[in-house]
Amino acid sequence: MDVIGGQTLRQMWDERAQEYGDKTALIVESACGDARQFSYRELNEQINRCANMFLSLGITKGDPVALHLDNCPEFIFCWFGLAKIGAIMVPINARFLLAESAWIMNNCQARMVVTSHHFYPQYQAMMTNQAAPLERIILIADGPPPDDDRTQLMHDLLPDQPVILPESPQPDAADIAEILFTSGTTSHPKGVLITHYNLRFAGYYSAWQTALREEDIYLTAMPAFHIDCQCTAAMAAFSAGATFVLLEKYSARKFWRQIRQYRATVTECIPMMIRTLMAQPPQQQDSQHSLREMLFYLNLAGEEKDAFIQRFGVRLLTSYGMTETIVGLIGDRPGDRRRWPSIGRPGFCYEAQIRDSQNRELPDNTIGEICVKGVVGKTIFKGYYNDPGATARALDEDGWLHTDDCGYKDREGYFYFVDRRCNMIKRGGENVSCTEIENILSAHPKIQDVAVKGIKDTIRDEAIKAFIVLSEGESLSSADFFSFCAQHMAKFKIPTAVEICRDLPRNSSGKVIKKYLT
Repeated sequence: MDVIGGQTLRQMWDERAQEYGDKTALIVESACGDARQFSYRELNEQINRCANMFLSLGITKGDPVALHLDNCPEFIFCWFGLAKIGAIMVPINARFLLAESAWIMNNCQARMVVTSHHFYPQYQAMMTNQAAPLERIILIADGPPPDDDRTQLMHDLLPDQPVILPESPQPDAADIAEILFTSGTTSHPKGVLITHYNLRFAGYYSAWQTALREEDIYLTAMPAFHIDCQCTAAMAAFSAGATFVLLEKYSARKFWRQIRQYRATVTECIPMMIRTLMAQPPQQQDSQHSLREMLFYLNLAGEEKDAFIQRFGVRLLTSYGMTETIVGLIGDRPGDRRRWPSIGRPGFCYEAQIRDSQNRELPDNTIGEICVKGVVGKTIFKGYYNDPGATARALDEDGWLHTDDCGYKDREGYFYFVDRRCNMIKRGGENVSCTEIENILSAHPKIQDVAVKGIKDTIRDEAIKAFIVLSEGESLSSADFFSFCAQHMAKFKIPTAVEICRDLPRNSSGKVIKKYLT
């Protein structure tokens, strides 16, 4: 099924501006509460100005340009402005410091970065020390004048740019629009190649999955440099002609007020958000909102899910995917029964199977690797940037993408996620899921956050260690911890060791970076 044909992001925005005109396309609320708003016509004009700015600075089709930004309108301008001229956006995790950012700049050979004054010092140092091929820095906001002629202010450059683009260069649907680096929780990030077709398809697919209409208001606090914000939220909203509300920062104290203020009908969340929202003092208005769907990404204990739904009066739409699949290709489909804790069934244009270590399909209710199939460069990624070996390891000869996730399928075709392969502990011949233990421990009334990992053990292959963060003002003895474990899990699943931490290292999407836990 070819639902996109030759459509590009350039065509999409020209059509949206013509069709929806003065309808509100984008609202961005800053961390201090200021909001900027753009109609579809105004947003397309800003995107065109941005595209012309890049052309005037020597950026041509196929050139990579890095964006190191918090959530802001300029991220949207640059993302689609680069796409309109066939250039390539390289978003950088806003939490990255100098060494991590330089690694990505060197990996993709980006000569230009668009950033803010907050991140400017690390790129100034990068350019001074020639730690990357960086030649020009564009700063998005007003501020002190740059002390380097290789640094310019976007606010000086943008107003003079025309709102009409030259006819060429025209991108193609198969062209790379973005190199999105994976989170790198266990190793160096890999650059995922994403095409115009990928992004256009993501918009149609995610809008279908959420039954999105032009009167909907889709609000997210997910970071703009992440696949969820881009493909599950922004592309879905813009494809449907809906209004997209982007929050600069997630605040558990403000979030539910923002849901009500903007009359959001769709939003998305991760377990960290659910737990921090539940930690807020209950309010009478908690269930008074316009939300129709709340997309949820793994993983949460059933007790936590039920308590959240009861308090806030929402229903969760489960969606499973990864950067390489572009969207949540397995999920709760429109009209289907939602069968928690199932992650749902494959959507249109996708297949999924459970396979063993020999790449053979397994029977129902048997745990193995979740493997998925789409069309390369269209419904799944085109490959890894400059890494054919990694691409070949991920995509087998028959086009199946190996996710490294463990799960199983029931007789009716519903899939169930068990854990990441790297999160499976081999203990004396038993396979133990870290996520299962984490879900059990998170139900303890004194435990606010938890991570579990395997550590070396000379007798049982691996031992189990739990890292826990206690709720404010609480204390928990080792004896009480292990007593709780003995009451709620099989003996072989009980952790060997426990460590109380002040917090857990997490990436921008809320995943614990377990390589930093020892």
